[in-house]
Amino acid sequence: RLQEALGVHWEPIVDTPEERLTYVTLLAKSVLAPVLKELEMDAAQLTAEIERRLGAQAVINTDNLRIEEYRQFTGGTYVQGLDREFEIRPQQVPDTLKPWFSRLVKATRLREVRAMTGFTRIQPPGDGQTNIAQLSITPLDWLPAIEVRGEGIFIEFDRTGLSRWESLEGPKLRAARINDRWAAEWKERNGPTARPLRTITPRFLLVHTFAHALMRQLTLDCGYSSTALRERLYVSDDTANPMAGVLIYTATTDDDGTLGGLQRQGDPKLIDRTIRAAIHAQAWCSSDPLCIEDMMTPEDGLSLAACHSCVLSPETSCEEFNRFLDRAMLVGTPGDPDIGFFHAIAGHGHS
Repeated sequence: RLQEALGVHWEPIVDTPEERLTYVTLLAKSVLAPVLKELEMDAAQLTAEIERRLGAQAVINTDNLRIEEYRQFTGGTYVQGLDREFEIRPQQVPDTLKPWFSRLVKATRLREVRAMTGFTRIQPPGDGQTNIAQLSITPLDWLPAIEVRGEGIFIEFDRTGLSRWESLEGPKLRAARINDRWAAEWKERNGPTARPLRTITPRFLLVHTFAHALMRQLTLDCGYSSTALRERLYVSDDTANPMAGVLIYTATTDDDGTLGGLQRQGDPKLIDRTIRAAIHAQAWCSSDPLCIEDMMTPEDGLSLAACHSCVLSPETSCEEFNRFLDRAMLVGTPGDPDIGFFHAIAGHGHS
């Protein structure tokens, strides 16, 4: 937002590090006066914010971006879009959903830029993977990219309920099975001493599988095609930056991205019905009992109770290429319903 507000003045300000405050103060008396009024800052505050932004850009990575996005969604304040590319409207979490969720946010305006940096073949890319084929033999100072504008719904899980559920033995054991398979695959691809850069946790499986269940239900409620929605996962066990949330947003460049139907589902009454329908739909799969007993995925697969009849989505909608999914994390299993974070909603849907 800051760079956009400064417009053509951003680069000249950045290019004068030694005299930045003097330069900004001079501009503040003329062309930057309306900008400072809009940002509710004086010249010194603007300069300090520019310094902070430049410092952050020096160490920027995907994780930092995700943390900043999460902070924006969970800040609890209404961000007005006007002519901007981002606008959010915090909503009241329905009382009936408070045992599971702590925050609900409608994103009425979103802008996403997707750039292609390289590609892999056969296997999807892993964290920190270095054997990614470059787009060009010679270095490029540009990348092919597209802009996507749309809308979305952000939901944050209740940390108290989540911590209580994470302490259960059932979710830990199921997550450990997938994590062991993930570690074995990583060593096969990167050498016997290689270790994955992340651990597959119950929290990650829960948030990811819930995102898929919600996307499937939203396609029914809103009329979007299954490829029109996309997930953005915010999951971290780091005590400094804990995250447990998901953004479901429109992911197409056509009119599907701006119809308004998705963010409308973020209304408290509608989201309550949608989430309950999504969980109820996962309580039973047409491939059960094979699916819920983990017999629909290969022995070395990176999912457990997951198939095309229940939680798998188009790969363009999934950040993880349809890996790391387990329907039991939502609704439990016939032998242990408590494994499911939402087992109280799901009831006994297995047969």
